[in-house]
Formats: sequence, C-alpha cells, structure tokens
Amino acid sequence: MFVLGGGKIASMSVHDAPKRSQLIVIKETFRLSGGITLESGATLPEVDVAYERYGDLNADKSNVVLIAHGITGSSHAAGKYALTNRSSGYWDDIIGPGKAIDTNTWCVIAPNFLGGCRGTTGSLSIDPRTGKPYGPTFPQISIRDMVTTQKIFLEQCFGVTNIACVAGGSMGGFQALEWAAMYPDAVRGIIPVATALTPNPRAIAYNHCARTAIRLDPAFNDGNYAAVGMEPEAGLALARMIGTISYLSDSSFQDMFHDGCDPLLSRDISPRSDFLVEDYLNDEGDKLNKRFDANSYILISRALDSHGLARDRSSLDDVFRTVIARVLAIGFSSDDLFPPRQTIEIAERAQRGGNENAHAVILESDYGHDAFLVHQRMMIPAISTFMDVLSS
Repeated sequence: MFVLGGGKIASMSVHDAPKRSQLIVIKETFRLSGGITLESGATLPEVDVAYERYGDLNADKSNVVLIAHGITGSSHAAGKYALTNRSSGYWDDIIGPGKAIDTNTWCVIAPNFLGGCRGTTGSLSIDPRTGKPYGPTFPQISIRDMVTTQKIFLEQCFGVTNIACVAGGSMGGFQALEWAAMYPDAVRGIIPVATALTPNPRAIAYNHCARTAIRLDPAFNDGNYAAVGMEPEAGLALARMIGTISYLSDSSFQDMFHDGCDPLLSRDISPRSDFLVEDYLNDEGDKLNKRFDANSYILISRALDSHGLARDRSSLDDVFRTVIARVLAIGFSSDDLFPPRQTIEIAERAQRGGNENAHAVILESDYGHDAFLVHQRMMIPAISTFMDVLSS
C-alpha cells in the first residue's frame, strides 16, 4: 500500500472484513419539479431519478453520503431487495450498519445517474413532447449534468443542500470530483476511486471501439432500433467484451483462464472449439444485453470521454484552489484503465491548491480496474478512517 500525503492506514486482507447485518432495501423514484437545462442548452422537461437510501437523515440533515456509480452500474449500491436474492449491491462490503460507511451514522443515498437506463431518465424514457421514447434523440449529457441533477434531486426530494461526502468508483469518481469543483461549499469530503481528473487516451480508445461495435451492428439502425422491434444485441455484447478486457489486468486473465489459453489443454482443435476466455466474454456480453440499452451506452460513454475537470475552466490549479473538501483518492496498482499515476495526481493537484487534507492511497491488487468492485474490502481501512474524521 502506498499513501501520499501522510497518515498511516493498516493493511487488510480482502477476506478479513467481518460480516454484519444485511440491509433490505427498495428502489424508489422521484420526479424533479421543473425539469433541467443541460450544459448544451438543451432541456429535459421531465426528469425521474431512481435511487436507494440506506440509513436515516439526522435532525439538521448534515449526514448525507452520496454514492455515484460507474458506466453500466445502477443505484443498487448495497443490501438486497429480498433475503432470497443471491447477490447484494455492488459496494455491500462497504455500506451498511457497522461497515466503513456506517448507516447507523450516515444517510447514504445512491441515485442512478442522468442518462442511465436503470430507472433515471435516459434514452429509453418517454419524451413528453412527442409521446415516444427519446432513443437516439436524447441530448448529449455531461458529467456535470449528472451532478447538477443529483444536486437538484437532493434539494427537492430530501431538502438537503449540504452533504458530508460523495464517493464513487470509475465514472462515479468523476462525479465525486465534479461535486467538489461545482459546489465547493456544499460538500465536506470526496472519495474518488479508480478514476482520474480526465480520461487518458487509452481509456477513450477502448470506449471508441465499444461505440463503433454498437454502431456497426445492422440492427442499430442509427439508434432507431426500437421503432423496428430489433435490438443491436451483437454490437452491445461486443462493446461489453471490449470494456471487460480493459477492466481486467494481465494477471487476472492468467489466474482466471490459465488452463484455457491453449485449446489442446482442454478442448479439441476444431474451428468451433471455444477458449475458456471466449466463453467468459460471451457471457459478459449476454448479461449486459439483459440489463442495458445501446443508445444509453453510447450516450454515457461519450459523457465519460468528454469529461475533464479543467474543461471550460481556466486551469486545474485554479479549480483546486476552490476545492475545500477533504479528498481521499484510492487507486489500484494494476489498474491499466486509470493507472495509479492518475490517482496520485488527484491528491498532488489538490495539495498544490492548498488542500492539506488531500491524500492518495494505492492498494496492491492484481485484478485491474475492476478491483474497486471485486477487491472492495481492501478499501475498508482507508474509507473507515476518512469517514471517522468527517464525523468528528
């Protein structure tokens, strides 16, 4: 573990986190009053926000922790919808009673971001001006549009104007950083995880290939596939495969498929014989087709690629001179999508701007970018320490 900016955080095995009580949660939806105006100038007259809440607001509504998710994620950050469910929310080891983000202390709110297809208004939603789904006509959004929507949502739904912390991984980390830049007086701390101040060219290249895969699917029909009752399943599946390759490290591929690199070890050598890694990627593509929309994928990945904390601002240094929130930037040693150097840059830039409460933690994991989900328990000591300081 490498820590930039001082302080000592005990190391922890990914298997050491104690199991605590299980949250049973529900997904809710709130409609914003008055719609929103986007950075582009386009307007959305009706905006629904899907969200989950864990824990209760305190008397002065000062204990809110907002959780922002990644590109194909959802509002389901913790708990289960029923005890019989096999899986829990994506950060269930971190969020809950007695956990690193303790819902006995904090009111955790996890919205699905604008433009998504998991309950919040996006390409699949009905445009009230036409009575038809937006489809490819949904206006291009930005990370800042997502954050603006979250701010309005918290104010209208909960009467919350100031929050304790914003935490998120990957694209969620972009949102956390934008919260600190856009609303410096409204947030006391941020935890950007496995993310960066702006995407690097390699990350953009992967997303370009993924979008191209969708657009080249004959069923895509310039995004008007719903009108003809078709889905660009092959294109969206290939987009997911490309993304999955970028999320994993060489070591994780070796560990997962060491007996499937050579078909002679486990398969015949006929042209139709699949490698084990092919089966895995095919399965990942099939699973995304069941829960995601192709137009949304293009829309959101463009928002990700066009993001930059300094975009249309004078400089990063000027941005960080206004950021007063405590910063805990967490990265993983084998992350090739947002490498550790980009995590360290977040803390260094904040410190250069005069923020003495900015730190970077690089955790040793061989899993790659997806360590922020798979090895989330590694983050528990750092996040627990950070949240304890915020509550003091």
